Amino acid sequence: MDGGVMSDLISDAKEKYKVAVDGWEHVFAAAKDDMQFTYDIGAGQWSDADRERRKGRPCITVNKLQKFVRQLRGDFMQSRPSMKVIPVDDKADVQTAELLNAIIRQIEYQSNAPKVYDTAYAHSAACSIGFWRILTKYTSDDSFDQDIVIKRILNPVSVHFDPFATEFNLEDAQYCFVEELIDKKDFQRLYPKAKATNFDGDKDNLLGSWIQEDKIRVCEYFYKKIVPKKIYLLSDGNIFTGKMDKELLQAYGLSVVREREVETHVVKWCKINGAEVLEEADWAGNGIPIIPMFGDEVVVDGKKYYLSLIRGAKGSQQMYNYWASAATENVMLTPKTPFLVDHRQIKGFENEWNDANLNPRMYLRYNAIAGLQKPSREPQTQVPVAIINMMQSTAYDIEDHLGRYEASKGEAGNERSGKAIIARINQSDKGTFTFVDNASNSIIAGLKQIVDLIPKIYDTHRALNILGENGERGQVEVNKPDIGAQGEEITTNDLSVGKYDVISTVGPSFGSKREEMVKMIIESMQYAPTLAGVLAPMIFRYSDWPGAQEIAQKLEQAAQQQAALEAQGAKPPQ
Repeated sequence: MDGGVMSDLISDAKEKYKVAVDGWEHVFAAAKDDMQFTYDIGAGQWSDADRERRKGRPCITVNKLQKFVRQLRGDFMQSRPSMKVIPVDDKADVQTAELLNAIIRQIEYQSNAPKVYDTAYAHSAACSIGFWRILTKYTSDDSFDQDIVIKRILNPVSVHFDPFATEFNLEDAQYCFVEELIDKKDFQRLYPKAKATNFDGDKDNLLGSWIQEDKIRVCEYFYKKIVPKKIYLLSDGNIFTGKMDKELLQAYGLSVVREREVETHVVKWCKINGAEVLEEADWAGNGIPIIPMFGDEVVVDGKKYYLSLIRGAKGSQQMYNYWASAATENVMLTPKTPFLVDHRQIKGFENEWNDANLNPRMYLRYNAIAGLQKPSREPQTQVPVAIINMMQSTAYDIEDHLGRYEASKGEAGNERSGKAIIARINQSDKGTFTFVDNASNSIIAGLKQIVDLIPKIYDTHRALNILGENGERGQVEVNKPDIGAQGEEITTNDLSVGKYDVISTVGPSFGSKREEMVKMIIESMQYAPTLAGVLAPMIFRYSDWPGAQEIAQKLEQAAQQQAALEAQGAKPPQ
């Protein structure tokens, strides 16, 4: 890259970085505080000022929020939303859509997508913002073929999007930064001619200045470059893009019906430090491949805020910690309950009674004195009722804000039937469905980018591994040159033809549906045992444990043999 162009790029990047950091500062500050509060890390749930004021006194944390975040994550992991590719124009077809579904499932399988999505979802629930990303990589060290992969972003505050983007998933963002810390030795190995200079973002605390001594801060910079072009509508209905040769067009008997100027864009990528561009390339996709997963979005006076699950419950949690500390302090400051004895009763046994509060004994000996009752102990000091009431009240306040009660947490309630319990849990789930829906939108946004990327990365004749909806693995040849029925040249499984979209289908993913199907089949057999021979193979067919498919096959063969014998009038073997 020319030195002047590089300098302009670095200057432009730093200017946009500052705008992005300033625009997201209020979101990141709240997110960092939420994360520390949820998991009781760093300052945790007691501020430094509170700890200083209570120096020498209990500062107990009874973390009642973390279990709700984990429960929300557990619900998401057990029943992730199911996505489906569909054709959207007359050149697309259902078969290719199913092939794209199988390719995406393989990409997710190879990338350990459940953990990628769960990490972003955990961040969105605990601190309101999470991110994941799409990458390409070579299939091996001796190949030029590439694969699409998805990766998690562990530190959500390392991502800085264009703050003027208005779409929920930031599809309209014009730029994005992803900060990274590289060991100095690795930096010198990767970029031997580059200067060991930090990308001088002015918010170094976001990544933690304490790890800067032996690290170099670099920054990935995605930006959209506007590319004007002209499109033509031809007399045969086709649309042509590029330089128009009207004489050639007339030779084919065609003419231009309409034409218009459009502004499109290409996505550029570079990795920069504080002084130079370390790497640069064009991104093959149409969108910036950093996918956000947000919590609850709120706009106040034109300014966007994102709320975590626990944001509004922090005050109640702090109150609960205070009252738990007060109860502990109250009991701690009360002297140990003494025995009331006459000195004559313990004469000769003083050592046993002196350490009675330290060593547990099966019995304590005493001297029986006529007219005196046996030694007795004072009643145990009780925690004041007011403190107990406040703890119960604040615990309810936490649940009330989060919208999750009793049965939804697994606690026993008044419900007795399974349907009533499920209805109660579903009622509580409605209060947190915003997070599930936003996660679904995030995954759809990412998969749309993958659908756009597939024909650009898998653009040659090659065999691809695919994953069926039932988990069966296979291979398929794409972009395969072939001969049609009339002897014409065609391309089988041409991924570049047609337009496709991604939708969220109703209900959980196939794995959850399959488990529900097995359960329903077993329940059906209880009410219709005569159908057991027909339904039993299906139970094993839709089970995941080792040997299930072999058992299903043998049961099907046995059923076929029995049906054949019955058709011949023979008695089936017992």
